[in-house]
Amino acid sequence: MESSGYCESFSSDVEDFDLEDDDFSSANINGRLVISGCPSTFPVTGGRGIVFGPEDNSSDCDVEDQPDDSICRGRGISVATDTRNIKFEIFSTRIHKIQRKSCVFYSLMVLKTDELDRDKAMIERRYSDFAVLYKALKKGNHNLLEKVAFPGKVFGQKSNLNSEVIESRRSAFESFLQNIYLQKEVCLHPAFREFFYLPELREATENLKGGELKYSLKLLLNSLHLQVKLCDQVREIIATLAAIVVIHEAQSKFEEAEHYATVALELIQEDHFSSYLIPLLDTAVKLRWKLQKDKTTLERHLSRVQRMSGIDADCSFTLRELAVTRFAK
Repeated sequence: MESSGYCESFSSDVEDFDLEDDDFSSANINGRLVISGCPSTFPVTGGRGIVFGPEDNSSDCDVEDQPDDSICRGRGISVATDTRNIKFEIFSTRIHKIQRKSCVFYSLMVLKTDELDRDKAMIERRYSDFAVLYKALKKGNHNLLEKVAFPGKVFGQKSNLNSEVIESRRSAFESFLQNIYLQKEVCLHPAFREFFYLPELREATENLKGGELKYSLKLLLNSLHLQVKLCDQVREIIATLAAIVVIHEAQSKFEEAEHYATVALELIQEDHFSSYLIPLLDTAVKLRWKLQKDKTTLERHLSRVQRMSGIDADCSFTLRELAVTRFAK
């Protein structure tokens, strides 16, 4: 049997994250080429695992027209996902050339396997992003990753851009994420949150500041789905929901804004220390007035919270102010 001419180490010491220079330009390696945006097909969970089916034509990536998720369909959300019902699937890879250097991007989708999952949640990450996550988790708790393999450097004749190397890493990254997510302490680790949500949430906030509402909403919805599936901190999910409310209200989509505000308030419950409680209640009251819905219960709740906290809604931060300053230092 002829040797493939290379070997890839699976080492616990990942020192060099830089990919080698190469003459490759943007090309498809596994699955279809993904430049940006959403794929035309999405994994659908069923009785026999994951299959690829056509995307529902009732909604697409143009979330400004009709965002399609559990909240808009009136189902609410659950922040207590069973880790055994989450699957990490790298559905596509691509090589992208930046100036003189080429790198591989892995398109990762997070799926719930216990039901038909229509809440699309995907990110695109490089090898170096996976390596940073691995090293951060290992630094905090060496025993946590004692039996978790991670693909190291490539030695021999083939480069990081070789299709065999990319496929090997794709499979290894899926196993890596699947294994670490079973550890309860991982999902709240800062490095885990940085890998899955924070880059897009920061970008969404900057776009919101600049008035790019459509793109900001797209990023926020995707991040929200990831946060819910991967059990992010409730206060962070509330902050994302609040930003989505701000955008829908600015777009005069009051029905959608009211849906997300209601879900956020259900998560807050009676947490009078939440900085989002009064602004959300105040916004929800105004939205129900615009929609000609009964607002009596919300008004009573708002009055009670204002009385207990000593803070009037007019003196509190607005929901938009909280949204645009979310990551302010």
